[in-house]
Amino acid sequence: MDYGLKDKIALVVGGGGGSGRLTSVLLSQEGAKVVVADVNEEAAIETVNMIQSEGGEATAIKLDVLNEGDMIKAVNLCEKKYGGLHFGINIVGTSTDFVDITQVPTENFDRMFNIGVRSAYYGMKYQIPAIMRSGGGAVTTMGSNGGLVAEARMGLYSACKHAVVGMTKSAAIDFAQKGVRVNCVCPGPMNSVGFLKKAEQEPEFAERMLAKIPLKRMIDYKEIAGTLVFLCSSGASAITGEIFECSGGMLLRA
Repeated sequence: MDYGLKDKIALVVGGGGGSGRLTSVLLSQEGAKVVVADVNEEAAIETVNMIQSEGGEATAIKLDVLNEGDMIKAVNLCEKKYGGLHFGINIVGTSTDFVDITQVPTENFDRMFNIGVRSAYYGMKYQIPAIMRSGGGAVTTMGSNGGLVAEARMGLYSACKHAVVGMTKSAAIDFAQKGVRVNCVCPGPMNSVGFLKKAEQEPEFAERMLAKIPLKRMIDYKEIAGTLVFLCSSGASAITGEIFECSGGMLLRA
């Protein structure tokens, strides 16, 4: 399948590792020029080196999602170096607490909303106008199954992800006639550093999550990356405002 990505320009926020790194590499393999943004600049450079070793074109930039100016700089880099922006992929999120809402420290509430929700706002605010200037494209946010259903001791995390889902849907309506598609990918439990750490601390937590997944396995980074790249492709040209559950069927019983 020709994804129609040759010579397109993509900004991958969170491209220094995990599904962000794999997404950056896959985009490059399809012919896109990629700006890899990450708070860990060394990790972003490593991703760029991987792309360049295969003959692709990419640039690294440090981006702290809590810093509005960093997002502006990243979008400006896309336009100044490559001549525009067609795809904004925002792989951002964190979870500091798996406790009931009465046990969440206020500072953690602020931090999680800033990282999980404010970052999506910054991405849309500056990526969408640049994409419009380039003739159209797509923005994808990173949600979670926690943004679609409730889980015990995940109230704050769930609130953040519900906010991202709502923002995505509204933006999809606002820009449907302006050449910008906006979608959200919602993974189930993944083999991520955070999840594996939590599973080590509380094995019953991991067992409880796994029991809910019909495929009986965790989600892999490459599966999320493949979905993100597809949503940029010409094959997804009629898709906007959609929430893609990449959960191994976890919500079938919800």
